Amino acid sequence: MTEILEIAKDFAEDLAPHVISKTGTVKTLTAEQVSALYYIAVDFWMRNDEPNVNVKLPFEVIQSLGEVS
Repeated sequence: MTEILEIAKDFAEDLAPHVISKTGTVKTLTAEQVSALYYIAVDFWMRNDEPNVNVKLPFEVIQSLGEVS
């Protein structure tokens, strides 16, 4: 996981100037970078596509969980 995190940081640093200036770029990626990018995208997708626990549970249950912790 640390390796994927390092690759993600490198991507962010490398792409930041293109995002800021709103310019495109063409990159050649290694197999390791492609794999990391895949797992980063899937993780983002799953975190944002699935409803979180707050949406699934009734308010009373969420409130009682807060009281327990």
